[in-house]
Amino acid sequence: MLATKTPSYLTTGELGDALGIQAWRIARLFERGLVSEPQRIGGRRLIPKSLIPVIVDALRGRGWIAAESALPDEPTEGVR
Repeated sequence: MLATKTPSYLTTGELGDALGIQAWRIARLFERGLVSEPQRIGGRRLIPKSLIPVIVDALRGRGWIAAESALPDEPTEGVR
């Protein structure tokens, strides 16, 4: 039996989908040097999950996501 494992990396698009924003906003953080550039494979950025809080803080600082928005792994049930 094969075990399924949660990926420890997300692409820019996957993270954008999880946060409900356009991927270009995340890419812009890397391009402007606001967040350190992650490893690329096949031309795609592989964003480690450990970098997500840094990215979310940078997005909040630019006003691109609301201050109260949840991180992708945070539970959102019962939150209004």
